[in-house]
Amino acid sequence: SATCAELADSVEKAVAFTELTDVSQDYMEKYLWIEAADLEDWVMRRDVSRATPEMILIVKVKDGADKAAVKQLIQDYHDEQTLQYRDYQPGEMFKLEGAKVLENGSCLALIVSPDAAKAVSALGKGWK
Repeated sequence: SATCAELADSVEKAVAFTELTDVSQDYMEKYLWIEAADLEDWVMRRDVSRATPEMILIVKVKDGADKAAVKQLIQDYHDEQTLQYRDYQPGEMFKLEGAKVLENGSCLALIVSPDAAKAVSALGKGWK
């Protein structure tokens, strides 16, 4: 099966994102509170300029780690971003409102993009 980075590449090709940059493990652990030790594989890319909330986060949770807890941390991060952008960049809200935490087996994804439907279909089958 595809790696998280390969999935992110497919999504990035399918949708007209702003320029996204990979974030570090430190960033993910500090701002999402997700421990890299709980993940078998992961990728997170975001608009470094912060002018848009656009991002791609795809994680594969290790066997034995608490997937529901990781999903909640991603949801919390998304809720926080939504609150921040509501005041800061209201024109960007549709991207956040169109995004939701998706699941496929041991994988979770959050994609904030100009075209949510296209982004989900680019992930491939099985995501809901």
